[in-house]
Formats: sequence, structure tokens, C-alpha cells
Amino acid sequence: MIARLLLSLALLAATPAAAQPAAGQTLAGSWALQMDGTTIFRFDLSKDADGHWQGTWSKPGSFASDGNHFQKLSGPLKHEPSMTAIDLPNDGAELSFDDPRPGAVPDIFDFEMIDANAVKMTYVGTGLAPYTLVRVAPDAPLGPWDPAKTYSREVETKKSEDSPDKLIIAPPIPVDSGQAAIPAGAPTGR
Repeated sequence: MIARLLLSLALLAATPAAAQPAAGQTLAGSWALQMDGTTIFRFDLSKDADGHWQGTWSKPGSFASDGNHFQKLSGPLKHEPSMTAIDLPNDGAELSFDDPRPGAVPDIFDFEMIDANAVKMTYVGTGLAPYTLVRVAPDAPLGPWDPAKTYSREVETKKSEDSPDKLIIAPPIPVDSGQAAIPAGAPTGR
């Protein structure tokens, strides 16, 4: 019996780490989009009793954005519950959130684990580069925001096809009374 126990322990120790789930490697939890040391958004993701993904998107009550730059961030906070969710490969999830503006389509986000403390979030249908969100406490506050500051994320630049020496960089945010005039399909301020 002791020999069998020792054999079992030896086999368990020889199992590759990739075959064993790493502690904390699940989308369940709270994830923050942070720029310049400030939390812009927080997504709280969990599974319901039936094992289906659900979430809450905590965001400023008002902001202007082109998806890479955020400005005019102010409260009160909005906590938007997800409308639908589907499972993606490798324990990923796609969640949709209502966009209450007339004629608007839901905001859809794909979440995929990078490691225990980071996820890749893709804003579906926008053509924006994926965002990296970091794990935070469920009650981690958003902000503090400086209403005069523009919070920006680094985005990859690429060479222009017609002029290889010219870099294409995200355009500045157009500002119009607290709402940004942004390209179709890009994120919006609300």
C-alpha cells in the first residue's frame, strides 16, 4: 500500500504543470482597464448557478473616447449588467452590454486569459487593438479622474502603404460638449 501511495505521488509530481490548472487562472474576478495609473473601467465577471458567464461593466457616467484616448471622465458611475454571454475556447467569454442610445447596437467584448493577473479584452466589431486588463479587487474604485486630462493607451503604429516613411497614429479625440464625434464602430462616450 505504501508503495502504491509513493508511486501515485511520483506520478503526480511528474505531471507537467500545463496539465494542472494554475491557481487563479480563471476569468472569474474583477478586471480593470488602467491608463496612466488610473482605472478607467472595471469588468466584474462570474458564472451563474448554471455555469454561464455574466458580468457588470463599471464605467464613468460620462466620457469622450476614440477607443485609444479617454477624456472628460466624470461620475456618477454606471454599473451596466451584461445582457448575454457565450463561452469561448480556453475558458474565454464574450459578453454584450446594452447601449441605450437610439439605434445603437450592444457593446460586445471578448475576454481571454493572458495569465493569472491579466486578460486580453477585444472590443468586437471596432477594429481596435485588444486591451490588456489587470486583475483587481472586486471593490477597486475607478479613477480618480482629472477632467482636464486625456488618458491614452499605447497603440502599435504601422507604416503607411503609400508612404513607407510615414507612421499612422491614432487621431486626436474630437471633443463636442462631453461626447466625442468618433468613427462608426468605435467606442463611444456615454
